[in-house]
Amino acid sequence: MLIDTHCHLDQFEDPEDALDRAAERGVRRVVAVGEDPESARVALELKERFPGRVLAGIGLHPVWVVQNCREDVEQGVSFIAENMAEADILGEVGLDFKWAETDGQKELQGEVLEKQFEIAARNGKPINLHSRRCLRQVMERAVAFHRETGLNAQLHWFTQSRKLVRICNQEGIYVSVGPTAIDHPQTQEVALSIADELLLLETDAPVPVAGCPGHPQRVREVAEVLARLKGISREEIAERTTANFARFLDVDSTVL
Repeated sequence: MLIDTHCHLDQFEDPEDALDRAAERGVRRVVAVGEDPESARVALELKERFPGRVLAGIGLHPVWVVQNCREDVEQGVSFIAENMAEADILGEVGLDFKWAETDGQKELQGEVLEKQFEIAARNGKPINLHSRRCLRQVMERAVAFHRETGLNAQLHWFTQSRKLVRICNQEGIYVSVGPTAIDHPQTQEVALSIADELLLLETDAPVPVAGCPGHPQRVREVAEVLARLKGISREEIAERTTANFARFLDVDSTVL
């Protein structure tokens, strides 16, 4: 079985069709991540609608945080706190220094992220992190969260630096590989440096990659490329990453 550990399933016009098409390619579990209260609510509804096929991540994306007023952000944090127990993961959360242009915006993103970390810790949930233009800063926060709580952290779309991945390996931080690995040599090189026991797969669908529309079924392509590069079978990649995701969630693999 293959698992898409980071997908914006709420953005598909027909989520059921997306799940069915993914399943035909062996992708039988999808983590639907939210970015704001509305998409988080949809992620929880999709989990309820498709039990055993959809896991829910809820959180406030750092771009949403700086694009909304303080009152809306505070209400968003309250929504996450009230609903975290029903979710599987806190995410998509993190920092984004492309959109946080001022020191004040960066501080706000960090403040809201720490509040969400506290919510995840109280509920015993792992975290899924975004880190555009601030890879080291987010990685350091992931490491601190993992050390302080014992809960797991996943760095999504984190295949730009072998040096940082080596630190993740040392600290037990999970890293997910997406469709950029299909035909991008640098991404492939970084992906190969991820420890076998910390490797996860994702698509970030429906975000397009190299002009190709994003879809959870593309996890199959990512798995095939990694299998070829590692000199092992796709089935072994599937087995390994499924076991890794079970450990990330701290559940028995038979539950997935």
